[in-house]
Amino acid sequence: MASRKSEPQDSFDSPVAFAPCSNGEYCPPSLTAADARAERLWRELVEDKHKRVGMSRRQFAQSACGTATALFVINQVYGCGGNDSSRVGTDDAGYRIDAGAMEDAAQACEALGGDEFVLDVQTHSAAPRPPWMEPDVCRPTNESQSCIGPLRFIKEVFVASDTDVAVLSGVPSVREQDPLRIEARDEIRRIVDRMGGPRLLLHANVRPNEGQVALDFMEIDAKQFPIKAWKVYPSDGNWRLDEDVYGAPFLSKARALGVKVVAAHRGIADDQNRYTDFSSPRDLAGAAKQFPDIAFLCYHSGWDGKVAEDHPFDPSEANPRGIDRLIKAVLDHGSVSNVYAELGSTWRNLMTRPEEAAHALGKLLKYLGPDKILWGTDALFTGSPQEQIVAFRAFQIPEAMREKHGYPALCAETKRKILGLNAAKVYGIDPAEKRDAITDDEVAQWKLAMADDPASVPLPAQKSYGPKTRREFFAMMRHQGGRHV
Repeated sequence: MASRKSEPQDSFDSPVAFAPCSNGEYCPPSLTAADARAERLWRELVEDKHKRVGMSRRQFAQSACGTATALFVINQVYGCGGNDSSRVGTDDAGYRIDAGAMEDAAQACEALGGDEFVLDVQTHSAAPRPPWMEPDVCRPTNESQSCIGPLRFIKEVFVASDTDVAVLSGVPSVREQDPLRIEARDEIRRIVDRMGGPRLLLHANVRPNEGQVALDFMEIDAKQFPIKAWKVYPSDGNWRLDEDVYGAPFLSKARALGVKVVAAHRGIADDQNRYTDFSSPRDLAGAAKQFPDIAFLCYHSGWDGKVAEDHPFDPSEANPRGIDRLIKAVLDHGSVSNVYAELGSTWRNLMTRPEEAAHALGKLLKYLGPDKILWGTDALFTGSPQEQIVAFRAFQIPEAMREKHGYPALCAETKRKILGLNAAKVYGIDPAEKRDAITDDEVAQWKLAMADDPASVPLPAQKSYGPKTRREFFAMMRHQGGRHV
């Protein structure tokens, strides 16, 4: 007798992924017993709740109640209070989700919804060369970049999420091998502008260790494109922002060109994750002291997946690791006011570890302040930005942790600052500027001028495009010639 299966097994995957993912710059961690337990609990709850609310499994999974259920599961399995249902929905839970939100759509929407201005300072796309000549599809290969072309980027960032403005950033690559060269990035910006008004900002990648060549390209890019910031990867060439050979000439050139925002990759991929490593934020804070008129954005906030963020900052630690490196760097240089902590990949990987997320955000709020944290998602490598946005809206630093460690509350005003208002000041953006909504129909109409997209999926896609396993990561590395994307 054939088995009855009204829906595919994966048709009701959790709208908030339980397992961390990689943006392509590090090997993703292996699945844990807790991850498997979360998946089982999610499916058990879906089986129960979808019948109660009169939805199919897929409809429930894609609803606000489904998202509330996923956060409920995170509280239960990974939460600060452990597997204790009495803590769910109280001040001791990472996510303020009451059990009733799993069946009450109005209650779920109240917990997950918001009208904040959202400015995502770290997003990524890719394009075939030459741009716009191949279908924007996900091919059944390990070539993750083929999944995040312009169409999918526009749909997931501006249609499927609450993102109002985004920054399209680069990756650590030599100029001629960049999977999305500055010319292609600018073309995406023009398309977005035609659809819904100005809302996509551009980074220009710079490799200061290339000397005068890099400075010349900075001048060319600044003249030809509306560059809002420079993106650098000091760890990629083992140079430092606070030294005279490459750092000072680069920063002086940025100042002379009038583009005085520097986004520096700091954390994730390094040697031993020490305070003295090339990916440590130590030199970023030093450069901020030397160039007080330049805003320094510490991408990833010094976070590293190999380090558990399950502790408060210890001022006596001489060689801190992870996010503590950024805090020490800022304090060591006199609490410089032009350093900002960015959350791309950091929040995505910590949001299923509520205790670590609470420590990470609590430390940044305590030592850098609510005005110095910027929202970034590292989408589309990490998937749709929306799951990160709704999770952040519902997140809180538990009262017990605030009392014990002196962490500020993650209140509504602070969330508004982090989600967009802080970055708006850095980039000179008016949050109140009128921006027309971009619809899926508009994207579909524009797509008619391109090849058909057989991999089109319902929005949001709820998947990540970076490698999710060690096998996928090393396959990607082989494809990239031994380099991360």
